[in-house]
Amino acid sequence: MLSLKKSTSRFTLEINVIRMGADLCVTLSGGDISHIGAVALAIPHPGLRDTKLTDASVSLLTVTGHKEDELARNIAQRLSKEFACTVSVSCGIHLENASKQDISSILDTSKQLLEEMITALKFSS
Repeated sequence: MLSLKKSTSRFTLEINVIRMGADLCVTLSGGDISHIGAVALAIPHPGLRDTKLTDASVSLLTVTGHKEDELARNIAQRLSKEFACTVSVSCGIHLENASKQDISSILDTSKQLLEEMITALKFSS
């Protein structure tokens, strides 16, 4: 399992990846309370415009009232395309009374963690 954390003055996010054969099982959680807000499953396939490139189709399940669906989708799709494997992502980040700036910071921090995780996965294979 690979695990990375990144903290700001307001929250800490953690991303964990477990290799399951050639596939990846990912969790992204943090804030005040970790939970399951959305789950994405990405399946790679040849690109529709250029079959030499890998694309990915993503299916989503979102807990009513939660907003992590696009974050889970983006992570699953990016990893599936990058590593040409099936990827599941469970995402749950709760920050009490989050401002627009807090949400923007969560998205930026998530992107940074994803890029660091991609680098770590490339070096661990």
